[in-house]
Amino acid sequence: MPAKPLPVPISFAIFRDDEPAIATLEFAGNADIMSATRWRVPSELEDDSLMRARAADACEFALLAAKRWRHYRDTSSVALTLGELKRLISSNPTGEFCFHLKLSADWFPGSLGGAMVRRTWRHNLMIDFLFVHPRISGRVLNVKGVGIRILQALCGIAKDLGCSLVWGEATQDSAPFYERHLHREVGDQFSIQPDEIVRFAAEIEAERKTP
Repeated sequence: MPAKPLPVPISFAIFRDDEPAIATLEFAGNADIMSATRWRVPSELEDDSLMRARAADACEFALLAAKRWRHYRDTSSVALTLGELKRLISSNPTGEFCFHLKLSADWFPGSLGGAMVRRTWRHNLMIDFLFVHPRISGRVLNVKGVGIRILQALCGIAKDLGCSLVWGEATQDSAPFYERHLHREVGDQFSIQPDEIVRFAAEIEAERKTP
């Protein structure tokens, strides 16, 4: 029996103040992406150089993702739904297409985090940017699980599309995140192999909540 496609939007639990809290991942539109460009480093981090740097990275990645998004948007190479992405691929099997994911919750204003992703001409998914809100990355708020849930859901999409690889660039700060979840050393690049895609996809499916 063929695997069921990942339902997007998809809701699941992350952790807020160490208690489960429901969040929803979905494809982002232009307004969602532009709103993240207004993120700012929290003033509470003025005396914490490490957390301030992490929050600043989140703001920078959101800005760079928006800049890259505008390029694809203006060349009609963006998908706003999973169905639209599949139609683009069907119409041009070697085309390069972009989509943006966002994670949101009714208890948090705006998005908790997001990812800008490209479907490459070889039918793999490349993560251009994966980032969480600066108040979360800077640990002003005790919210956990945003990054890994986005990564798991992305692998669910990769599995649904039949992609054999998810890959991207790791920064010095993000490499430990990928090492922790891939269970191996990560340099300035990482790749998620087919068996790992299946594992991550199964993990997000196991966490799926019915709204």
